Amino acid sequence: VSRSNARSAGKYPSWKMGRMMHWESSNELNAFRLLDCDPNVTSYSEQPCQILYVEDGAERVHYPDILATTTEGKELWEVTPRSKALNPEVLARTALLSRALPRWGYAYRMMFAEDFARQPRLSNANLLLSLGQRAVTDYEWEDVRRTMAEQGSLVWSEACAGNYGARGRKILCNLVLRGALSIDMNAPISPATEFVARKGGL
Repeated sequence: VSRSNARSAGKYPSWKMGRMMHWESSNELNAFRLLDCDPNVTSYSEQPCQILYVEDGAERVHYPDILATTTEGKELWEVTPRSKALNPEVLARTALLSRALPRWGYAYRMMFAEDFARQPRLSNANLLLSLGQRAVTDYEWEDVRRTMAEQGSLVWSEACAGNYGARGRKILCNLVLRGALSIDMNAPISPATEFVARKGGL
């Protein structure tokens, strides 16, 4: 599905999807980065479909921004600022599609742009993606597993100091992206940040 190119647009190299993703607003770009870092999201795509629906006797067309496939199912997202989400027409459409689409196997969600831009979560995502895109070797994986078993967690300052090897920071970031380790995304990554094993991750 193509839409108007009258506004800012670009391409984002998705780590998770292994291809360039087309974005048509900075809000969508932020969403892509966070989706790449969410281990509960198995895949996602941009502008996935058009939805034809009838409201007040009139046929209408809607283009969701994102299709996110999660461990819970498939979700169609509309990404918009809170101010636009309060428009009566948008509220009515959201209510209608939220009721109608589950029977076809899709949840419909209004996602607020301000949430995707919230810090420090977005900055954390950018750091994880900048350092963690290279795959971890079997040897590195086993080394992390053993260290985790001994210490219970891994600390960012120790990774920066080289205690986990020359690629320590990149290894930790990659394992977070892969869902093996987790951090508190709502706190800035700092020397004291602890990386802990996710259930079933290591």
